[in-house]
Order: sequence, then C-alpha cells, then structure tokens
Amino acid sequence: MRFSDLVASSLSSLRQRAFRTTLTVLGVMIGTTAVIVMVSLGVGMSQAFLGNLESNWSLRTVTVYSPPLDGAQEGIPDKLSDRLVTHLQTTYPEIETVAPIYFVDVELQTGRSGGWSQITAMPHEALEKLGLELAWGELPPGNGAFSVVAGDMLNTQFWDESTQAPLEVDFQRDSVFATVQSGFVEMPGGGGDGGDSPAPKRFLLPFSGQVAGDGQTWTQFSQSLFADLDSTVKFLQKQSPGKPLPNQPTTSDGRPIRGEFVYSELRLFTATPDAAEALVTTLNEAGYGASAEVQWIREMQQQALMIQAVFGGIGFISLLVAAIGIANTMMMSVFERTREIGVMKVLGASLRDIRGMFIFESALIGMFGGLVGLGFSVLVSAVMNALIAPMLGFGMNGDDTSISVIPPWLALGAIAFSTAIGTLAGLAPAQRAVRLSPLDAIRSQ
Repeated sequence: MRFSDLVASSLSSLRQRAFRTTLTVLGVMIGTTAVIVMVSLGVGMSQAFLGNLESNWSLRTVTVYSPPLDGAQEGIPDKLSDRLVTHLQTTYPEIETVAPIYFVDVELQTGRSGGWSQITAMPHEALEKLGLELAWGELPPGNGAFSVVAGDMLNTQFWDESTQAPLEVDFQRDSVFATVQSGFVEMPGGGGDGGDSPAPKRFLLPFSGQVAGDGQTWTQFSQSLFADLDSTVKFLQKQSPGKPLPNQPTTSDGRPIRGEFVYSELRLFTATPDAAEALVTTLNEAGYGASAEVQWIREMQQQALMIQAVFGGIGFISLLVAAIGIANTMMMSVFERTREIGVMKVLGASLRDIRGMFIFESALIGMFGGLVGLGFSVLVSAVMNALIAPMLGFGMNGDDTSISVIPPWLALGAIAFSTAIGTLAGLAPAQRAVRLSPLDAIRSQ
C-alpha cells in the first residue's frame, strides 16, 4: 500500500465516523491545552524571575561585606580598604571593576517635616553603571561638588512632626536639611570610657536629580540618596574638621584613627551573571563575607522549574485520559471494520499495511487534537496575559513580562507529544486488527 493510499484510507475512515472522531479530538485538545497552558505559566513565571540576565547589572555584581577573618596570615588586608580593592583586582581576573561603597545614615528635615534616609556614596563610574533613569536632573558630578540624587519614593517618606501626618516634599523646590547620624567603629587601644560623641551638624542637602518611578513599585533605589564617593568624603571632612567620619574606626575615647579609609562594602562587577555566581562561590570558600543577587535568582529559577514540572504533570494527566479515549475509539473502529479487515487480508494486504492504517489513524487524531489545542492555548494565554497578569503585577515596570509564555519549543513539542500519544494509543487496536483471522472476519456481520 502506497503512503498516499494510506493517508486517503485513514482520512476516509475518520470522516465516516465524524462525530466519534470529533469527540476524541476534543479530548486530545483539552489535554493538549492543559499541558501547554500549565507549562506556559511556569515559563512565564521563570522569565519574570530571571528577566534579562545579561543586561541586569545587579545580577552581574558581587557584594563583599568583610574580608576573611584569618586573611592577614595569607597577606589579605583585614579591612575593606583600597589595599583590599587592589588585592581583589589582582587576584581574581574575572572582576571587571571594583566599586567601593560608603554608607552614611542621615536624618532629613524640611519645615515641620522629617524623614530618614541613607547616602550611598560610590565612584562616579559606578553610579553610571547603575543605569539610573532620572525623572529630572543629572547624576552627581565627580568633580568635587557634593550633591545627591534622591530615590523615586523618598519624597513621600516625610511626616509632619506635629500631626504625624504624611507629607510629600518637592526636592526641586523645598529646602531639605540633613543631619548625619554618627556611627563609629570602636577599635581597641583607646583606653577610655568612650568619651563624648561629636554633636551632629545640620547642613543643606543639595539635590542634583531624582530617580524616575511610577510612585507605586518599590525598588532598591526608592528611598536612598546617591552621591559621588570622593565628593561625599571631602564634604563631610569639611563639615566636621578633625572629627571622625561616620562609620570610620575610632579609639575608645572617640578620636579618629589615622590611616586607611574603611568602606561599608565593596561591589564587584563581572561580565556575566554566571561569572558573578562563580566568583561569589570562590570568595565564600576563601572566607570572604560575600553575596550575589544571582544566587537567589537561581533559587527562584529552580522553584520556577519545579512549578513548571508540577503544572506540566497536571496537564499530562489530562492528555493521558485523552489517550485512553483514542484507544477506545480505535478499538471500536476495529470491531466495526472487522469484515473490511478480513477482505483486505484476503485481497493480499500485508499485516504491515493493516497495522500502519490503524496506527496512522490514531496518530492523525492525536495530531489534529494537538493543533486545535495549540490554537486554543494561544487564545487562553492571550486572555490570561490581558486580564490576569495586570492583577498579579506582571508588567508593572513597563516591560512586556507576561504570566503565560508559549515558546516555539513548547508549541512544537506539544504537537509532537500529542501525535506520539495518539500513535501509542493505536498500537493495541492495530495489533488486534492484525491478529484477526481472515475467514472469521469475512463471516462476521
């Protein structure tokens, strides 16, 4: 039997039993739709967790909080200083840039309104790497003139001291004063009782810009102040000459320890998220206190894959039920066409042709169900992305993140899988047709 004859015979048989074929295809469609939609939800969640790894700077960075405790024995500086910056750059070639970070806690005041924030001071080149999108203004210049960029939601974090009611401040118009909250690291050898801390000095805070935002989505930039590192240090030294800077080591009687400047943390920039993940593992093994955002992103990825597998398993059960329906339909077809099978055998049709005819019919049912299921899945996915995704916060940051994503491999895989399910479901009926005795089949009514 030629392949064209096989196709024509199979299609003719399916058309003759159109109602039963339609119901069986409907069962496969439901199973295929369940598989595609369930897996697409897992894919959508995974993409929402991961985003664009290569373009997200935070996933390509490693934050170092402390050097190894016993690092001095191996020649590793014991402070987050410029010497440690040099050591890291020369020891780990995967590091592209090391950005020292200096944190300064400040209390803000404007009129009767008060608030709290933290100045995150870093080199101007590192500020540019953050990719801050500004609603107005520009980044603090690296030419020694101290200024800050406010987070997008910082101006909503003020309150009226008399009524305790929240107030919104306009950083372009209102004068905002800052008071540094001194935080000193007491070092041994002072021999005193702690002494008196220097009185905090209030100063006018110059704003050079503000981060753009929608006023609802909270990010790591929302409540911070960003400034150039060198400008910040020089400005604080000028404000309190001879006094210890915040978060710098002092003696027990409150005097500054002359020597290296100690940073709050070091941020290491790498070329890729994979490089950041490998680097943080190496640093942790060496005794550094280090972490990377890509670590918990990977954990989320694993969770998304597990969710995807669970969703796919639920859909597979529906498709398995559909396979039973295909097997039942084909078995009924064998019973109804017993005489036809006997005639074919008497006329010289090979067992291979008879087996292939029934298997091909069941495969067609699976393929048709897969195609219809794919089309229906695309419709369901579009409805979910239009109605459900906004309710769950997907795409709130202006991106095109969807809750349901059907990649090409899922579409093609679903059709191939439904076809394979149909083929397997037709094996038993086809084998029964092959085993029929020609004479008994012809005598049957």
